[in-house]
Amino acid sequence: MPRQSSKTKDLSRIIARKRTAGLLSLSEKALRDGNAELSRRYAALASKIQSHYRIRPSLRYKTCKACGSILVPGITSSTRLSSSHGYIVVKCAVCGKELHKVYKK
Repeated sequence: MPRQSSKTKDLSRIIARKRTAGLLSLSEKALRDGNAELSRRYAALASKIQSHYRIRPSLRYKTCKACGSILVPGITSSTRLSSSHGYIVVKCAVCGKELHKVYKK
């Protein structure tokens, strides 16, 4: 199989980023319309695209690692600050898993 040129790889990664962004917006729209299963499917497809094209994971803080649902504040997640430890705690409302983001060093 012939190797792709760097220009072709860059173009395919740009297209993959656009499709990932589109899938994330469709996932959020499906969740707001009440279709959680379709929302999870869109998020899973976006994750597969990102891993295949080796794009930096923009889904890291947007999806739950345990159940795969998209985290929308107020709908499927709750957010609070832990000022003593210096991180943000995002709790999934579907499965209860907590995600920690550091904001203070």
